[in-house]
Amino acid sequence: MESKNRLSTIVVAQDGSGDFTSIQAAVDALPENPGPEPSRILVRAGEYREKVVIHRNRVHLVGEDAENTILVWNACAKDLHPDGTEKTTFLSATLMTTGREIEVENLTVCNDAGDGRIVGQAVAVYAAGDCGIWRGCRLIAHQDTLFCGPLRTPDVTADIGSRQGCAECYPLVQNGPLTSSRQYFEDCYIQGDVDFIFGCYRCWFERCTLFMNERGGFYTAANTHRDQPFGFVFHRCFLTGACEPGQGFLGRPWRKYARTLFLACEMDEHVALEGFRDWDEDRVVTDRCGEWRTAGARADQSTRHPSQKRLTDEEAQSVTPARVLGNFSQNFSASFYV
Repeated sequence: MESKNRLSTIVVAQDGSGDFTSIQAAVDALPENPGPEPSRILVRAGEYREKVVIHRNRVHLVGEDAENTILVWNACAKDLHPDGTEKTTFLSATLMTTGREIEVENLTVCNDAGDGRIVGQAVAVYAAGDCGIWRGCRLIAHQDTLFCGPLRTPDVTADIGSRQGCAECYPLVQNGPLTSSRQYFEDCYIQGDVDFIFGCYRCWFERCTLFMNERGGFYTAANTHRDQPFGFVFHRCFLTGACEPGQGFLGRPWRKYARTLFLACEMDEHVALEGFRDWDEDRVVTDRCGEWRTAGARADQSTRHPSQKRLTDEEAQSVTPARVLGNFSQNFSASFYV
């Protein structure tokens, strides 16, 4: 007899062999008030050309395999509203998550609008909800690949309408108040160029590969509130790219007091000797940006920005998932600092 606790799976398949041929249709079909167990959506291999908003809570979206299960769209900042004004960054995402406890696994999410010098920002993933988990995913774009931050009002909320979920909403995400939202990335591949991981949420990246495109730029642009103790933490990640050696900077502060840490990461010659770089005269690197036990071609931190932090062993080992993410960290099986 089948267990009552066994989770049912909704299948998305382009050839019509599943329950839906569209990922968004499958999401919209989920119950508005889910039970304690997540709703599971399995996406069969194929290229799904659509914009998707996951606005339900406790959703587990699983690709058949990351290399061949591809969600892609080509919206960009320079797209126009009917009145002729530009839509800007926050309406360009291929995949947006606005619910709580959303887990995405084995999926490629791509924005193929093109080079930011031509199309402006073009986001692949806009992670606006809380307690998001991303495992074995490939996030690929050019400028502004991954945004971890609240929904911008009124433009984004007006655009997605009833799919707003329970995400925080602020008029200007770059100057928003303290946030309680968190995202976790494990064994993911994230590719872009200018500011391609950005936002104000508390995020932990475990064993991820960060790939800088040929254009070069900044791996991160954190927007951490000055009273928030943690922003982006990269642990045991690998930083590489296709740009000229030294043209990939660790980050620049989108807002004063941006908080970004690279712990036990390997960095090859594509990473800039300077490490972090000031954004402008007002938004400068502080000791809230730092490294610990960097390996590879950029292991020598003596060439870094003079204001960035070189963490001691004691300081680094106090930066734990529990401190950064709170009780949400209990969901992770990764072994830290080994």
